Amino acid sequence: MGSSMLVEGLTRIPALDALPGLLASGTFLENLPLNLWLFFEVALGLGFVIFVHELGHFIAAKTFGVRCDKFYVGFDVPISIGPIRLPRTLGKFQWGETEYGIGIIPLGGYVKMLGQDDDPRRAEEEAERVRQGGSEEEPLDPRSYPAKPVWQRMIIISAGVVMNLIFAVIMAGVAFQVGVPYTPTVIGTVTGGGPAWQVGLQPEDQIVRVGEMTQDDTHLRFNDFMTTVAMRGFEKKGAPLPVAVIRGDERIEFTPSPINNMHPKKKLYFIGVSSPSAARLSDKRPVIPMSFLESQGLDLIGGDRITAVDGVDLPKDQRFDEPLGSELQARLQAKWNQSVKLTIHRDLPDDDQLPKIFDLEIPPAPVRTLGIGFGFGEITAFASESAARDAGMQVGDVIEEVNGEKVVDAWRLPTQLAELAGETVEIKVTRSGKTAGADKSAPEKLTFMVECDPVPRFDSISSFGGRLTLAGIGVAFKTSATVTDVDAAVAETDDPVLPGDELVQVLWEPTEEIREQLAEYGVRDEDLKARQIDGLLTMASYLDELQQLPPGMTIRCFFKRDGKTLERVLTIREAEDWYWPWDYRGLGADSLEQIYVADSFAAALALGAGETWKRFKEVLSFLKILITGKAGADGFGGPVKIFQAAGSEASHGISRLLLFLTLLSANLAILNFLPIPALDGGHMVFLTAEAIRGKPINEALQIRLTMVGVLCLLSLMGFVIVKDIFDLF
Repeated sequence: MGSSMLVEGLTRIPALDALPGLLASGTFLENLPLNLWLFFEVALGLGFVIFVHELGHFIAAKTFGVRCDKFYVGFDVPISIGPIRLPRTLGKFQWGETEYGIGIIPLGGYVKMLGQDDDPRRAEEEAERVRQGGSEEEPLDPRSYPAKPVWQRMIIISAGVVMNLIFAVIMAGVAFQVGVPYTPTVIGTVTGGGPAWQVGLQPEDQIVRVGEMTQDDTHLRFNDFMTTVAMRGFEKKGAPLPVAVIRGDERIEFTPSPINNMHPKKKLYFIGVSSPSAARLSDKRPVIPMSFLESQGLDLIGGDRITAVDGVDLPKDQRFDEPLGSELQARLQAKWNQSVKLTIHRDLPDDDQLPKIFDLEIPPAPVRTLGIGFGFGEITAFASESAARDAGMQVGDVIEEVNGEKVVDAWRLPTQLAELAGETVEIKVTRSGKTAGADKSAPEKLTFMVECDPVPRFDSISSFGGRLTLAGIGVAFKTSATVTDVDAAVAETDDPVLPGDELVQVLWEPTEEIREQLAEYGVRDEDLKARQIDGLLTMASYLDELQQLPPGMTIRCFFKRDGKTLERVLTIREAEDWYWPWDYRGLGADSLEQIYVADSFAAALALGAGETWKRFKEVLSFLKILITGKAGADGFGGPVKIFQAAGSEASHGISRLLLFLTLLSANLAILNFLPIPALDGGHMVFLTAEAIRGKPINEALQIRLTMVGVLCLLSLMGFVIVKDIFDLF
């Protein structure tokens, strides 16, 4: 009775959590002590959640005088590999009438009570055991589970769930008492053309309420916000999502609509915002690998704090008492095509020493290009405050000229327009008849006078579903896959790419040395396969991708020309007069992190109760969208993913692990109480029917239904384990 399986509790892995697993940065051997300690922490934590669940059943059974033959964390089933028989347990001992042990299969646990066995094959044998004389006419053993009144058996069945919820509150309370590190819901960047961009959300806005929240929360965690966005997207398929933010001294409400075309396989929903960073370099990657900055060999290390740009101090954000990365990025973008002088504060190992302060010149980052330009596609969206829309431009318009000069490369247009910051520019567009409202009318040529923002800025490019933007006038647009410009180096080859060719597919061709570098940073062989343009790779995101690949690497490109497919090998190189305005010029900014500590233990328990209730509702919502088919099988996570997620949280400290175990406890509580035979919920259904009818459900029927339940659970277990392993590799 009360057997629980981690695979039963298919965990809802937080939607946007990166799952780096148990390995710390660096090689496994380099961090062996840390990795072994994380492994121990995770195993202990997951084992504790199972132990608590079974302890609830055990205490309730003992309270009502039921004999318990076994109490196990893990399952002690026999396993044979050919002639080799593996041990059933990792350890066991007898204390009184109960055998306590740790089973060899770490997927759950169980309490074996007299007269009850979740294995249908032993049901008849167990029924005979509890008959004092062996025949059906003999009375039941008074210490057996079936001999107890229905209400007592109901308490025994539900005690595991109750204990999970009680300890979920306690674990979360302890976490808040210790202090929970978290990333606050301050917007770091806003993806150009995305839902957040369209409604007017801005970097440094702090999100304090989202969805169905009833009150503002200044300690809202960014992962929780992203999970809410994803869940709302699944539930309501693009319906507007209420979001309230604090901007300076104002509280402003927005209603962006989550979309899923910013995910490579349209599996998750986003509104197009990223988490905040600090103006401080990451310990893991102070300089982005293979970036232009890395090639400069500058003296930068993790922990370096950037305090000024060109002698002007970065203002400290009063909420966090340090400058934000978004402020640093705005300063760098304003001078995207110039060298800038950064003032660096480096803390020295000796706490008594003052920080080392020095200036470092950072050159502009040349754009990495293949030497071909592409055409301007349709305008897809406008920002909430758009000078272009105010001037009369519309979605569907195609920009042809700026200040009388033809647009020959849409990729260069954002920086070309940024050079005109503060000016009024003449923009000529082509508007199709359909856009104008008359399907059969000829396209129109229209001219608009548009005033550009006084300071150059650039919106973030999404990795998927991306659009480029003209941030200075509030326009998002597609980039055509049709070649419109070819530079001299490409044009002078034997069989050059020509204007009018259409790019349809690309294939990276790294050298073995570059392949090893890419593998070190998580790029797998399957990522190097040929990809179709506008399939999983848009033209805008392809431009962004090129900046992450080293000069000299070749790309095999496939073009269409006059109905034929042409294959050309192009080499990545750095442009001489074109500079990349996005990101941090190769600086690896550290994430912004805060620690939330409760004022008292009573307050910590109150926060723990709120955390448990929040996770309880999350699991119910996720279960609902799974059952209704609104989320696919990717929502499932079995033991491997549970262990990965727990390891990731443990790497942030014990309090983050405790909060994850709170989620897992709520998960286990709900899923073990589903009305499925062989689970606690299935037993409760049988007991409820017995209470209503005044007699037990037919024993043979119970056995058959339990057998079906066991087979379903075993099938589900096999599915998620195979899926976990497949995803892992």
